[in-house]
Amino acid sequence: MADHMTKPLNQLAKDILADGVVDASEVRKMKERLYADGVIDREEADFLFKINDGVSGMKNARGWKKLFVDAITSHVLDDPQSPGEVDAAETRYLLKKISADGKVDDVELALLVNIVTKAKATSSAFQRFVLAALKAAILEDGVIDAAEVKMLRSVVYGSGSGGGAGVDRPEADFLFELNDAVSGRRNHPSWKRFFVEAITKHVLEDEDSPGEVDTKEGAWLLQNIQGDGTVDDVELALLRNLKAKAKTLPAALKAKMAQWKI
Repeated sequence: MADHMTKPLNQLAKDILADGVVDASEVRKMKERLYADGVIDREEADFLFKINDGVSGMKNARGWKKLFVDAITSHVLDDPQSPGEVDAAETRYLLKKISADGKVDDVELALLVNIVTKAKATSSAFQRFVLAALKAAILEDGVIDAAEVKMLRSVVYGSGSGGGAGVDRPEADFLFELNDAVSGRRNHPSWKRFFVEAITKHVLEDEDSPGEVDTKEGAWLLQNIQGDGTVDDVELALLRNLKAKAKTLPAALKAKMAQWKI
């Protein structure tokens, strides 16, 4: 690839994909080519997605994931039309490209997490896609590990998430669904801490009843806690935390806490 700076991108892609993997030399040359003008344009973004689809799951050079994530993030967030944001058109583009091969691989998942973490705002469709992709990746082995908790923190608390630094209702529902799916498994201890912290934040840091669990929030909590027919140790830890921190609790929730000896 001696002429990697001038060769048409479609031909460069064929050269890189010839052996089915991206090596360190190819990462260096792609980075040199793509950042030559300081801008990642749509043709270059398409090129990167084509490469990733072609080498997905292979033992690529460590620098490949970083190059892909940084470059696509720049393409989306550094554009003049909606700087710092993922608008509707960019959402359609990303979802089409990421879904093209029928899967969200670890490189694309890292991209989604990075965008949510760095964006000032993202579309609701993009937020739903990220949560669904993250859930699918986590539930592949049915256990939540430390790295996955870190990703969850980035997505839920990211400035480009639905609730921004807070936790909105779709994110809170998502966390309950995730907990039901992994309940009783050998999850990393940080999962319980994060779940309790995030749901407490959702309930006690809302604008309608700050510091309190109001009647509607109490009903929502009980519906989610009892939804799978069991009350696990993670949910019990949440209730203990709410009992300790909330200024007031609704009667129905208090009654259930007493029944569960909290």
